Amino acid sequence: MAWDEKQLHWHLTTRRFGRQFQYFDEIDSTNRWLIEHPETFTLTGAVAIAGHQTAGRGRHLRSWLDSSGSGLLCSVMLRLRTKHMAKGFLSMIPAIALARSIMKHDSAAEVALKWPNDVLLSHKKVAGILAESTLHAGVEIVVVGIGINVNSIPGNDFIWPATSLRENSKWHPNREILLAELLNHWEPLFDQFLDNDFDGLRVAWEEFGPQKGARMKRVELPNIIEGEFEGLGENGQLLLRDAEGMIQEVYSGDVLPE
Repeated sequence: MAWDEKQLHWHLTTRRFGRQFQYFDEIDSTNRWLIEHPETFTLTGAVAIAGHQTAGRGRHLRSWLDSSGSGLLCSVMLRLRTKHMAKGFLSMIPAIALARSIMKHDSAAEVALKWPNDVLLSHKKVAGILAESTLHAGVEIVVVGIGINVNSIPGNDFIWPATSLRENSKWHPNREILLAELLNHWEPLFDQFLDNDFDGLRVAWEEFGPQKGARMKRVELPNIIEGEFEGLGENGQLLLRDAEGMIQEVYSGDVLPE
């Protein structure tokens, strides 16, 4: 399926996100390509887009499969000139952006965020996000990949049931409009990150996150932590209150409801 560059730009309202991009009909991984070719672009927010990925990846080395043209597969390049302790927010920001995009066009949609960076639609996974980083010319490059199921549900290695926008939303955009909407919401959230407005980002994520007190468990074998959701920490970490009343700070692992 051809990529319509003009349609993307017609719908963009950003200053820099999406203003530079590279489209591939087929590639192994947009994350891999951006990490290896950061010099291709001059702007933060440059995007690599794929019609089909042959070696897409999710978190914890899981595979991300797709049918050609059926989903939005892209990676966004972010340049960080100073060290940020709260880099965990960088993979949470696109989840917030997608949730806002869906709700803008379908206010009745059941959109939720699962820590750290999954987007759920009607309690099923509609998108996954993977952030990776490298150094280039003394600048830290963070590449954030996102895969969104638009028209169909591929056979991915999920621990969560999957869905698509077409199946559980009234909003059925094409890939170009979906990307434009995503980037339009993503850029101001990234600006908040650069301005160190982590309180604002926590509030934005928690708007779509679980209810305070929700029971959940964090699984990172061989360790399992069970507790009640207490919100996010200052660096985007998950806060769980355990059975002894102690707050456990979770920085990695799969989180599931009990």
